[in-house]
Amino acid sequence: KVALGAEADRMLAGRPGAVWDSLAREFERTLIRHALLASAGRRIDAAQMLGIGRNTITRKIQELGMGNDGGDQDPPEEVSR
Repeated sequence: KVALGAEADRMLAGRPGAVWDSLAREFERTLIRHALLASAGRRIDAAQMLGIGRNTITRKIQELGMGNDGGDQDPPEEVSR
């Protein structure tokens, strides 16, 4: 919560107008990445954890430019299968 608030303050001071899209994308990306890590990469389980449908998580992964495993195009090392 504190980190998100601090980032919002920083962005509002420096880049007004770009704040909503940037923070919303990063928030969704972080939620999906952590749910996928917690579910060992199983999208349906991750979607259930987040309270969204499997089609929604798949669409969000594509929209956010995340790889097939739900990580970034260059997945972080902690994502393993």
